[in-house]
Amino acid sequence: MFLPFLLSLASIVALMCGRRPHLATWLFFAALIATLASFSHHATDSLNLSF
Repeated sequence: MFLPFLLSLASIVALMCGRRPHLATWLFFAALIATLASFSHHATDSLNLSF
């Protein structure tokens, strides 16, 4: 769960430095993929809720 936040921080830092704008884009997409992979790994079962 730490990896998406670390990649997002690295993306923001790369965007602020401005030397490599494509690096920020690639880091953003890597964070997005890590978030979706984490979600698909943890959200596999349906919840048994009864109200």
